[in-house]
Amino acid sequence: MGSVWLAITYIVGWILSMRIFGYFWKNRKLAINDAEPWFPENEARSKYIALLQQTEPEATETQLKAALLRRAMEAVVRVLSMREDKPVLANLVKQGTVGDDIWMEFTVSEKDLEQEIMAVIAEANTFKEGWGQTILQTANDMIKHEKSKQTEGEMKVKKEEEARQQAIEEQRKEHARVQNEKNMVARKERERAKALQELLAEEEADKKKTSPRQSKKKATR
Repeated sequence: MGSVWLAITYIVGWILSMRIFGYFWKNRKLAINDAEPWFPENEARSKYIALLQQTEPEATETQLKAALLRRAMEAVVRVLSMREDKPVLANLVKQGTVGDDIWMEFTVSEKDLEQEIMAVIAEANTFKEGWGQTILQTANDMIKHEKSKQTEGEMKVKKEEEARQQAIEEQRKEHARVQNEKNMVARKERERAKALQELLAEEEADKKKTSPRQSKKKATR
């Protein structure tokens, strides 16, 4: 009799455990489905798919290959970004700085990215057998080339800005020099005018002193 109750208790416990597991698994699936994407919409993929579906006129093979390569470049950029973010995010989750929901968003996006890479490889092989093995490396090389061009462009803009600022500074110094010269000439003119005025005043004073003496001499005569 005791063994029967034991079997019943075991079955009830097993059923209850399965229900609890099912409840939490369902909530986890719902959470995964509701997770926000880690990256914004993949415009490169959307453009490639739009070209595939374009009928009037149909996209050329060259256009499709270029669009697929752009799609591969976007995938590589996201892979590199996630490689940098993953250890930092894992450490933050471990410390409790961010919640598990953020980690879930990251892992969901990571799986989506893996599927995107496989899709790019498969699409590349439809154009040329074996291209799928090299398209990601080609995309990576193009990213480096574009970054190099961007850096060169930024350096050029920086040098042009520095040259412009230097020219402005030289103009300012030249303007200040000319203004100082004008001020100096004007000051000298004022000093000369003042000295002349003082000299005239002294002469006028001497004349006034001399006039009374001459008047007395005339009166004595």
